[in-house]
Amino acid sequence: MIEFERLEVGQQAVLEKHVRAEDVDRFAALSGDDNPLHMDDAFARQTHFGKRVVHGMLLGSYVSTLIGTQLPGPGALWAQQTLRWVAPVFIDDHVRLTLTIKQKSIASRSVVVMIQAVNQVGKTVLEGEGTVMILDAPKRSAATALAERVTLVTGSSRGIGRAIALEFGAGGARVIVNYAARAECAEDVCQSICTAGGQAIAVRAPVEDARRVADMVRQAREHFGKPITVLVNNACGPIAPKPFSEMSWADVERHLQIQVGGAFHCATAVVPGMAEAKCGHIVNLGSIASWNVPPPNWMGYTISKAALRAMTRSLAVELGPKGIAVNMVSPGMTETELIAEIPERVRRVQAAQAPLRQLAVPEDIARTVVFLCASNAVITGADIPVCAGICM
Repeated sequence: MIEFERLEVGQQAVLEKHVRAEDVDRFAALSGDDNPLHMDDAFARQTHFGKRVVHGMLLGSYVSTLIGTQLPGPGALWAQQTLRWVAPVFIDDHVRLTLTIKQKSIASRSVVVMIQAVNQVGKTVLEGEGTVMILDAPKRSAATALAERVTLVTGSSRGIGRAIALEFGAGGARVIVNYAARAECAEDVCQSICTAGGQAIAVRAPVEDARRVADMVRQAREHFGKPITVLVNNACGPIAPKPFSEMSWADVERHLQIQVGGAFHCATAVVPGMAEAKCGHIVNLGSIASWNVPPPNWMGYTISKAALRAMTRSLAVELGPKGIAVNMVSPGMTETELIAEIPERVRRVQAAQAPLRQLAVPEDIARTVVFLCASNAVITGADIPVCAGICM
C-alpha cells in the first residue's frame, strides 16, 4: 500500500489507452447500457457524430484504474468525482489520461485530484476533479511489531529495568541493555536474552552524559543495522531520602540530571532514527509519588518524576505527527533494591492498603511497558499507574 506521507501536491500519473470495439462491447455487457448510439453502427451514422460514441463511463473506469493502480495506488478509495465530457471519444481513438494531486489533507487522509484526458490529436475529451481517501495500512500483529524493533532500555542491569529488557527480549526485540556500573549484571541480562533465542548487547553509558548516550545509539545502529525505535527511560539513581533541612540543591540536581536530563539526552539521540522509520515508542518510568501525597523526605526524587511527567506530555504533542508515541508508566512501591531501605512493616501496610492487597513486582511493570510498545493501541501522552490500585 502507498504511504500517505509520500504523497505530494503536484505529483502526477499517466495512463494511455487504445479504445477498441471489444472494450465497448464488454462494457455494455457488464453495465447493461446497450444504447444504440454506442452499440449500433447504422444508428450512429444517422446522428451528427457519424459513428459510434464510446460510453462516457468507460473513460470513467479508466480514471478508477489510474487511481487504484498508480496514484495514489493500492489502498486508495475513490470517494467523490465530478466529470465533464468535453468532446466525444470514438472507437479506435487513443486517449491519454493525466491525474494530478491538487490538495492534500492530513486530517482526513485524503487528496483532491484533477483529471484530464486528451485524444490522439491533443484535444481535451474529459476533465474533472475528485477526492480520494487513503486507507490505513493493515495493522501488524503485536508479536511481529515487537520482533522488528531495536529497543534501548536504560538502567536495565537490575530491578525493573532488567525485567523490562527480559520481557522485550522474550518478545523477539533486539535489546540494548544500558548500564552505568555493574557490568556483570548487564552481561547476565544479555546472556539470559540470548539463551532464550533473542539478541542483546550491553553498553555502558551514564545517561546524564549526552556524548556517551550519542555514542551508545550509534554503536547500537552499527550492531543491529537499523535505528532504535523503542526507548524506555528507566535509569534512576538512589532515592537517598533526606529531610529538606538537610538538603542542598545539588541533591535535587542529581535526580534531575539522571532522570530528566538522561531521558532528554536519550530522546535527542533516538528521535531522528524514529522519524526516519516513521514509527517509534518512548516510555518514561515515572512514580505514583508524583500522583499522590509524596513520601516524606523524597523531594528530589518526586520533583524529578513530576518533571519527567511534564516532559512526557510535551513530547507526546510534539512527536505525535512523526508517528512517535510517548507515554509514562508509574509504578507504586515495587519489590526491588530501590526500596530495600524501607522497613518490611511499611511495605506490608502499603500492600494491605492497596485494593488488590499486594505490591507490584518488576514483571508487572515490564508487561505494561511492552504492551504500550508492542500493541496497536492508539495511546500517547498517558501516564499509567501500576500500583495495585493505590492510585486511580
